[in-house]
Parts: sequence; C-alpha cells; structure tokens
Amino acid sequence: MQNTEIAAIIVAAGRSQRMGFDKLFYPIDGVEVLRHAVGKMDDHPDIGSLVVVAGENLGRVRALFAAHPPKKPLVIVEGGATRAASVSAGVAACPGAKIVAIHDGARPFVSRAVISRAISAAREMGAAAPALPVKDTVKRAIDGVVQRTVSRDALYAVQTPQVFDRAAFVRALAAVQPKDYGTLTDDCMVMELAAKPVRLVAGEEGNRKITTPEDLRRPVREAAKGPGLPRVGHGYDVHRLAAGRRLILGGVELEYELGLLGHSDADVLLHAVSDAVLGAAALGDIGRHFPDTDPAYEGADSLELLARVEKLVRDAGYRVAGVDATVLCQKPKLAPHIGQMCRNIAGALGMDEGAVNVKATTEEGLGFTGSGEGIAAHCVAVLAADRG
Repeated sequence: MQNTEIAAIIVAAGRSQRMGFDKLFYPIDGVEVLRHAVGKMDDHPDIGSLVVVAGENLGRVRALFAAHPPKKPLVIVEGGATRAASVSAGVAACPGAKIVAIHDGARPFVSRAVISRAISAAREMGAAAPALPVKDTVKRAIDGVVQRTVSRDALYAVQTPQVFDRAAFVRALAAVQPKDYGTLTDDCMVMELAAKPVRLVAGEEGNRKITTPEDLRRPVREAAKGPGLPRVGHGYDVHRLAAGRRLILGGVELEYELGLLGHSDADVLLHAVSDAVLGAAALGDIGRHFPDTDPAYEGADSLELLARVEKLVRDAGYRVAGVDATVLCQKPKLAPHIGQMCRNIAGALGMDEGAVNVKATTEEGLGFTGSGEGIAAHCVAVLAADRG
C-alpha cells in the first residue's frame, strides 16, 4: 500500500477545561504538545498526509503550523461540539485516503512502534487501536459507595491512534444520529455500534493522554530521572542606561542617577537568570513567555516574572539546583547589595540561598558597559529532576 493512502487525523478541538489553559500549546522541551503529536505522525513513513481538527483555537493552530509547517501535506479544519463531530470533519477532509489514523492532539509521546502496530492490524481487520490491560482493581460505585468489584480480566484502557478503513468508518458513522454523537467517547465505538470488529494491539505506558497538570510533569520528569543527569542553561541580557529610570538589579533598587531602559523594570540580572533557567528546561526564553509587545508586562516586577518562570520549570518536572551569575557594571558599586540579590533570587526560585551566587565586575572602562552606556549580565543555571 502506498503511503499516500494513509492519512493521520489529529484531533485538537478540545477546550482543556480541566487544565485551565490550552494544554496543546504548552511547551515540552521547547516544542508545543500539539506539534509533538503532529510531528510523530509526520515522521511515520506509512503516513502520507495530515489533517488537524481545531476548535475555538483554530486561529492559534493555523498560526502554529504556519510558523512550523510539517514535511507532509497538512489541512487544518474546524471541528464540532463533540468528538464524533470533529472526527467526521477530519475524515471528510481526506477523501483520497483509504485508511485513517485518528490521534489525540494531547498524546505527544506516541511511538512509531505503536503507530505501526495499529496500522498493520487495521489493514487486516479494518479497525484497530492500541490498548493496555487494566492493572488496578476496578470497583463499581454509586455515590461513592462500592457496589461490587468488576473483573479486570477482559478490561483494557484504549489509546490512540485508532486506525480504520476509511470507507467502512464513514458508513458506520453515517448510521449514527448526530444527536447521539455525545455518547461516543472514542472512535472505536463507531465501529462497535455497526457490529464491526476492532483489533486491539499493544499500547505503551508512555503513550499517555495529557489531561491534568500532573500529566505534563510526568513524562518530562521521568525522562530526566532516567540518566540522572542535570540540565544546564545559559542566559545573557543587556540594557541601556538612561535618565529618568530606576536602577533595579536582582530585585534591589539602587541609588544612581541613571536607570535601565526597558519594557518591564529592566532588571538585567533577573532577566539573565530567567533565560538561563528556561534554557536549561528547553522552554525558550522570557521573550516568548512575557513579550515586550504585551502591555500587561509594561513596568513588570522581574522578581514576579522569575517566580512565574520557576513555576513553568516545576510544571515541566524540574527544580532549580544552582544559579551562578555575573553582572558587568562599571557604576555603581554593587558589592554591598550582592547578599540581598542572592536572597531575592533564591526566594523567587524556591531554592536554598547557598545555591545562588552573584558576582559583579567592572570592564575597566572598556566597551559599552565600561563606558557606562549600559549594564549586562550572564548567568548559568543548573536544573535537577523534581522528585517531589
């Protein structure tokens, strides 16, 4: 079978109500969850084309893939109010496909092996899905009171991609009344209602669906624990000195006739620390998370931004283990304030003050910092896996 006959449909129309934000755009190792999921399908040699089904996030999805287009042909369509309605829109967008592989946009860690097993079984049976046997004891309860224990011998937790003969799936879906779409909790149910067999193939523990903030932390945290290696990042920032501005460094306001020019409070030291911490977690830089084009960050307190950086890193499964920063500043003298700067940084990052080091040096009159035109800062940050 030619790979042009297989289309991957990535469903990204959910509203992420349990997360409080659109989880599909959360960066893991610097790449959005949805882009991870699409990339796994894009990289599979048997898949020839891609369809992404979006919802209220349609504009954002289009912008994401305009900036990061996949290698294979991509169509982005608008879904519906239910999973079945969204899948129907996705299937309609690939009329030339003979097989469709329907995948959750919130499953970014699916392996090539899982995709291959599902495709192979669907070629034989017409419908297939990866699944894992249920391991825990299962109870049936009403109002929180156990009624009975359910045998788990024949119970499976089903994953995606769920792969189907497209023509058979379209016929089966046409037999379902749109008013009943809301009862379909996964795509295999369409075939089950049509009395068509579905082959289950071996899924993988790592192919988990991101539903809660803990799901965002676990994959990255577990990967970081594996080799036990620390993550290291470097940050650099520079700001021009100007009249009429406050001079704030490391969260300390200094008495000086000039201040640093910037959209926020222009704390060059904390900006370098933030970039180093984000870089170590492969989460981009402060410009991505707190852009200077956003009026919400005008005059922002960089200590508060640093605390938000720490939360981003913690949600990604890491904790800050060490910070070493150097401020390049001709004037004023910073030595009396270094201790408070270290305490401020440690407090914002939730770490021991003894793991924070700040140094200051002049440039002996050389360069823009030596001439007093500006102040620069470098920082190296070390992250460890958060085992909490």
